[in-house]
Amino acid sequence: MNNMKKVILSAMAILTSFNAYADDHKEAKVKHAEHIPGTWKRTWISPDGNPVSMTKVIKADKEDNHFIETITTSEEGAEILNEAKKDQVKSKWELLFKVEPVTGNMLKFTSIKRRGFNMEDSKWNDWKEAGFHYLFQVDEFFWNEVMNDLENSTKRRFSRVTDNVEDQPYHELAKRKLSILKPMLGKWEGSVEQVGVKAYGIPAHTQKIKHVASLNENGTIMIWQWQSQNFDVFGAQSYNSTKGAIVKTYHTSSGVQISGTLISSSDNKFLWERSGDTPKGFLYEKCLLDLSEEGLFKHKVIDRTLNGVAQPEEPEIILKRVE
Repeated sequence: MNNMKKVILSAMAILTSFNAYADDHKEAKVKHAEHIPGTWKRTWISPDGNPVSMTKVIKADKEDNHFIETITTSEEGAEILNEAKKDQVKSKWELLFKVEPVTGNMLKFTSIKRRGFNMEDSKWNDWKEAGFHYLFQVDEFFWNEVMNDLENSTKRRFSRVTDNVEDQPYHELAKRKLSILKPMLGKWEGSVEQVGVKAYGIPAHTQKIKHVASLNENGTIMIWQWQSQNFDVFGAQSYNSTKGAIVKTYHTSSGVQISGTLISSSDNKFLWERSGDTPKGFLYEKCLLDLSEEGLFKHKVIDRTLNGVAQPEEPEIILKRVE
């Protein structure tokens, strides 16, 4: 009997330890949740042509990864619902929610309970259970949320509101975002049997290339030059906080002005989508920069069109690091 009691007590101790570990694991602070508290706002135009804004003020709750948000929707030119306050608030409600990590900086929003605000009486209604979910990403500047599925979803983007410039360290955000391009830094050289490229005004020849890329002092802008005997390019790339993407612009000695966006990156491979004006018309292309092999810089243009007409394929350019 005593042996059986010991077995039961041991089992209970193991289960207690396991549950404690499970609870600790479940309630571990979500890495990106630190950016959630604050005031967030988005604006749009109503079907009546009135400016509409939605503001959410979020505060941390007592439990880790739990928050309370107060959401207010206002519409200029709309009927005033509260004559005493003379405001144009259309609706107001509160949500208690929790967040969980999904992948990368993607988080899952789960509402726990909600209550509405009676605009006529200026009183909060009783709390009610809620259980809707959506995915979102948040950083120092923006809150992006996706409802339903990714293809047919309503995508909403909120901007952080603050009166203190020091609360928005843009350079830290931009530096972090741009850091994925660090493999491109340095001096690179190589040559290629270049075919004639109508869009860029490059003749067929043996092109000897020097490419230099560097960062500005605080690491928020990458500046680069692509130089050969008959063709020079000066460009820059940085993080665009409105688009939430790394963008680039460059000018060539042949009169081409191009803008581009980094649309994909993995394992030091970077796919850019680029377009712009040339003396021959409108240019569109993709460019894959592959730096996955130490000391090599591979450059390959894909899907190039000029005025909508597909252009001949170019050979891959391979440069070697010299500094």
